[in-house]
Amino acid sequence: MKDAKAEEMRIKAKYKEMILKGKIRLPIDVAKKLTGPDTAYHLYKAKNNRDRG
Repeated sequence: MKDAKAEEMRIKAKYKEMILKGKIRLPIDVAKKLTGPDTAYHLYKAKNNRDRG
C-alpha cells in the first residue's frame, strides 16, 4: 500500500515539475487540478506573461 502511494506522489511531483517548466502544456484548469492550489499562482503568472508577449 505504501509503495503505491509513494509512486503516485512521485508521478504527481514529476508532472508538476514539467507543467511549471513549460515542458508540457495543458489547459489551466487541468494543470491546476494536477498541481494543486499552492501552484495556481505560478500558473496564472506564467500564462499572463505569455499572453502579454
